[in-house]
Amino acid sequence: MMSLLGKAGRVGMTGLGVLVLLSAGCATIPAEQCASMDWYRLGLEDGRGGFSAARIARHREACAGVGVVPDAVAWERGRVEGLFQYCELPNAIVNGLARNAYEGVCDDARFARAYDAARRLGDARFEIEQVDSELAWRERDLATNNKLSDKRRAELRAEVRNLERQRDRVRDDRRDAEFNLDRVRLELGI
Repeated sequence: MMSLLGKAGRVGMTGLGVLVLLSAGCATIPAEQCASMDWYRLGLEDGRGGFSAARIARHREACAGVGVVPDAVAWERGRVEGLFQYCELPNAIVNGLARNAYEGVCDDARFARAYDAARRLGDARFEIEQVDSELAWRERDLATNNKLSDKRRAELRAEVRNLERQRDRVRDDRRDAEFNLDRVRLELGI
């Protein structure tokens, strides 16, 4: 949801309404909006969101039930224009760190390289958060649950030790990913 809202902030309130509704279900747009859709503007939003040309098929599916066929030409013109903004190199870093999917829509190979380096760091940060969360609940259970059996207490302690080792490995991965991203930024001038 955070990445959707971040993208919506760049496209205005119309985009925000569409994107919020999209996050609630599978349809790319609400069927009742198909007949009045500004297909160029939707294409622009999709381009700014980094969506590939295949996205138009999902719009067709969303509107098929109400008998509306998307204006694919207007949509693609907008999408291509939106991609100019999306494919700026700093966006590769932003999207990679946010762990947003990249659909390979940018012609500049430097974008994919920067995205991959940033995604690696984003993934490492996320994994650390997950491990820390797992550790926290086990440690909290050990500290506050007086009803634990000795066996369960020993199991939790073993799990804590394993998670601490895992966290150390992931922290090493994060450090390596930070170093690599800094190197890529320097090489690409980002």
